[in-house]
Amino acid sequence: MPRAAGVLFPVPSSASGPPAHAWRIGVRGLLNVASLALVVAIVAGVADSELLLDAFWVTLVIGAFLFTLRVALLRVALGSLFILAHFVVEAGGLAGIELTDLAEWPLLLVILILVTLMADRVRTTAQHYASLYRQASDRLVSAHEEERGRLGRDLHDSVGQTLTAVMLTLGAADAAVRAAPDAPASTAQPAITRAQALAATALEEARHVASQLRPPRIREVGLGAAIRDLASAAGIPVEVRFDAAVLPPGLLEPEREIGAFRIVQEAVGNAARHSHAEHVWVDAHVDDSVLTLAVSDDGVGFRPTARGQGLGLASMQERAEILVGHLDIRSKRGSGTIIELAIPLSTRSEPGIVPVAGSAAPGVAH
Repeated sequence: MPRAAGVLFPVPSSASGPPAHAWRIGVRGLLNVASLALVVAIVAGVADSELLLDAFWVTLVIGAFLFTLRVALLRVALGSLFILAHFVVEAGGLAGIELTDLAEWPLLLVILILVTLMADRVRTTAQHYASLYRQASDRLVSAHEEERGRLGRDLHDSVGQTLTAVMLTLGAADAAVRAAPDAPASTAQPAITRAQALAATALEEARHVASQLRPPRIREVGLGAAIRDLASAAGIPVEVRFDAAVLPPGLLEPEREIGAFRIVQEAVGNAARHSHAEHVWVDAHVDDSVLTLAVSDDGVGFRPTARGQGLGLASMQERAEILVGHLDIRSKRGSGTIIELAIPLSTRSEPGIVPVAGSAAPGVAH
């Protein structure tokens, strides 16, 4: 096939692509065959030329939605040249063409170009949103993996270490009994008592980790009550400075409620584990269909621009994006930290992540 014809009627690649694009390749092939058949019919004069030209325009319009912008515009240009050449041949030369014969074709050409540009914009927008969806899915997987890793470390550092101490204590008691089989049983009682206490501690630690795996029944008690329960079990003084009725059950969709709870849980956990804070405050309010949650502390603070991944801030940012929310992180060395989440009650707003460095947390005691 000549090069010009190859542009006007591009041959689909024979390489096998994803199954989702197989139909597009097939339709392109059919469109190429139809366009070539119409050109042959127009040149051969087998039917009414006006009807065939209209059908040829239709194939160009359909091609605007199937080919890339460059190829579609080349098809339009070459198709327009072919139509003009057809009129010149029919009229016996340029001198024989009357302007009234071409009156409608410029308008059709403009419409065709506009359709081609609009089709490319639709295609580009669809590809952009598909890319955003893949990125969000990747971030969600990363957040899940990070959370699994954190829970694994918690199990190792808390329950694992405590159970190891239980085993060592019981092993020492067993060794003492074996060394002195005639000794009274009371000699092993202190070790057994200590092992019982350690086992109770391990049980509490396991329950704590389990509560992180499965949050309270937020759907039944509401986000506000769940945050109050979280504060009471945080292990450090956490003041909830809002009424639980501000965040009643059903305020958000169930999955979004759990996501917001996870961010507050991570922020409180960071304050307890890393900030050496003496006090933590949790605030919440709803204004203009936007829910704002803030966790602040009077701890050592950090520089957000130099933060590491160990604080789980990346996970909170990813959750905020998934919630179509806005996460504001403000902290500096020695001035405490505030992590503020703003999410719409509906999911019509666009997401945003804005870490802000160098500002102290409001309401933080110094």
